[in-house]
Amino acid sequence: MAKGTIITGLDIGSSKISVVICHTLSGLDGQMEIIGVGEAESKGLRRGVVVDINLTAEAIREAISEAELMAGVNVESVCLGISGDHVHGQSSPGVITVKNTAQITREDVERAVQSARTIAAIPDGQDIIHVIEQNFVIDMNNRIKEPINMSGSRLEANAYIITSSTSAIQSLLNSVEQADITSVDTLVVTPVASAKAVLQRDEREVGIALADIGDQTTEIIVYKEDAIEHVVVFPVGGQHVTNDIAQYLKVTLPMAEELKLNRGCAWTEWVRDDETHPIPITTGAAPPKFINRYDLAQIIEYRMVQILEEIQCELGNVQLPGGLVLTGGTALMEGLAELAEQVLQLRVQIGYPKPLKGLTDRVNYPMYSSSIGLALYGEALRREQKQAQAMSRGAGAFGGVFRKIKEWFGY
Repeated sequence: MAKGTIITGLDIGSSKISVVICHTLSGLDGQMEIIGVGEAESKGLRRGVVVDINLTAEAIREAISEAELMAGVNVESVCLGISGDHVHGQSSPGVITVKNTAQITREDVERAVQSARTIAAIPDGQDIIHVIEQNFVIDMNNRIKEPINMSGSRLEANAYIITSSTSAIQSLLNSVEQADITSVDTLVVTPVASAKAVLQRDEREVGIALADIGDQTTEIIVYKEDAIEHVVVFPVGGQHVTNDIAQYLKVTLPMAEELKLNRGCAWTEWVRDDETHPIPITTGAAPPKFINRYDLAQIIEYRMVQILEEIQCELGNVQLPGGLVLTGGTALMEGLAELAEQVLQLRVQIGYPKPLKGLTDRVNYPMYSSSIGLALYGEALRREQKQAQAMSRGAGAFGGVFRKIKEWFGY
């Protein structure tokens, strides 16, 4: 198996580290086969941010080793996801004068996008992760998707700039390096990766939102006309539901997590009349306590409504004909999609990763959306680089797409 055909997605979440190793199939235009999957309990993280590099590195090694054993390859580089409420997004316009008004070139487009990057107000302590083209304006013609080869004297690029905490980036990269990973191919904010794995182009075109509800964070990304409109991460997720259950029932967190996963329901109206039998709760040597499933659903619903109302606040009044897609580890909770439709008054569906070849049965779940999306994102960048090299024989702005991330940020 050729070394250059391996792509590995590494998703470092607050509760779980997921690794997906893929092999690019020759002659199939980027088609990939999943050949290895690994996961480990997260250590040394809080709300998606590394707080103990040694513990995080240990967990990364564990997940990588499991995936390597399954795939029969050694992982030397990864496409790395980054998340946390330190991730921020903003739109930024950039304007240039076109050199040759008869034909706009790739160089003109790159200068316009660079202008948008330069103009963006980046807060202190933040680094740019993505500069993503939204649309262009040529003279007075608005919302053009592909300006190359068109005519005009003034080119405006509307770009979406996504930034992340400088210290969070450095801690994450240091953890990966300490886990004996040679290099990072690309760094991607995880809502962008999740969207890559779950959303179809026609959905992004018409207007759709995706919410990845993880353990300690919820990530939202909104698309209109196949362009990113909004990205935000807020620090509430499935772990807060577990905490509520533990506090209300006076049980341990593992017991609360078990109740949530095995007996939980996000909407009280979804609890059937024949499910009124008390659920026993054992707490060590103490006599068992009992809770009705309806009462358990009340605890869960209260917190899930809070999360959904926060999502609603972030979506604002934007029109979303495609509705909302829920993905991530919490998305499969019974009744959540139905509750979300009631709260948000939107069409809501559960988002699964796009089917690939290989070990799809291992990863065909919403909690793997980010790790699969990271591999897909890395493969798309690799193909772009090859195409650009074929056109320019390695020259131009795309020549460094796969530079080491530490070189990008000067670490």
